[in-house]
Amino acid sequence: MEKSEWKNLSEGRAWAEKFAARLKRPCVVLLSGEMGAGKTQLVRWWTEALGGHTVASPTFAIHHSYALPAGNVDHVDLYRLTSDADLESSGFWDLLVNDQALLFVEWADRLPGNVWPAAWTRLKVRIEPLPGVAEGRRVEVTEL
Repeated sequence: MEKSEWKNLSEGRAWAEKFAARLKRPCVVLLSGEMGAGKTQLVRWWTEALGGHTVASPTFAIHHSYALPAGNVDHVDLYRLTSDADLESSGFWDLLVNDQALLFVEWADRLPGNVWPAAWTRLKVRIEPLPGVAEGRRVEVTEL
């Protein structure tokens, strides 16, 4: 397990840029943390570091895809997931057969751990506020 902390957004962005440079396809990054902890912000920074722009929260749409120079990045938010039909209608299962996938999944703990392809790099990222520091965050990264 790898742990990091930052005290402001500038430090957070720097951490995210270093992390993004380590991502090798196919890869799924499973994000967890309380509402408002910064999961979408991490995806925004990672996508920007990889050459993309304009990341929006997919809470209501469940899935967004972003075209980047090195290939698409898919961003899924399972917070509002209420049934298998919700997941099916989002095209989620199709994402798991792409051998060049880079997939960021918010609220990933809503699915069992065995749905992720075994051949992919699987990283679990937990983000939480740093007590007493408004823009501070603590991040734990575990390779599964």
